[in-house]
Amino acid sequence: MSQRTFTPSELEALYQIVKEYQENAPKSEEEYYNDYNDEYEEQISRKIISSILKKVAQQLPAEAQEEIDRDFLRQKYHTYNNPIDEKTHRTLKSAFEQLQTVEISYFNMDNAEFKKRKIDVYYTSAKYTIGYCHLKKEMRKFRTSRIASAKLTDQTYSVPKNFNKNDY
Repeated sequence: MSQRTFTPSELEALYQIVKEYQENAPKSEEEYYNDYNDEYEEQISRKIISSILKKVAQQLPAEAQEEIDRDFLRQKYHTYNNPIDEKTHRTLKSAFEQLQTVEISYFNMDNAEFKKRKIDVYYTSAKYTIGYCHLKKEMRKFRTSRIASAKLTDQTYSVPKNFNKNDY
């Protein structure tokens, strides 16, 4: 093997390093200048990071890339990391206030995948959202931080009079 090519282990490590940099990089110039500006540190543009990731990913076995990506998602949506998407939370609150069914994209920790669900929101807070899940056809309790997106539908519902959030 030429010294100019990466070994499979080096490629995995490089992909993981760049992916971690991408996850922690400032999302905007304003965020960079407010939080990360250091006279000795130069920002690498998100476009360059994405380009590097694509090129490394093309050389990585698909299974290795998928497993690294799953690990990053599991870390991002881990119970101890509770970043709540404000737009998503506003949509959940709006769904509850207007009694409109909402379509969500919910992260499953076991298989590290997102699943679309329609739910009738009976209660929502920064920590949990409780409601009727149309997919499972039963009441479910969702960790709000694992709801990646939410979109109102034109379906309406009513909350049962005997609903008690403390039962969940």
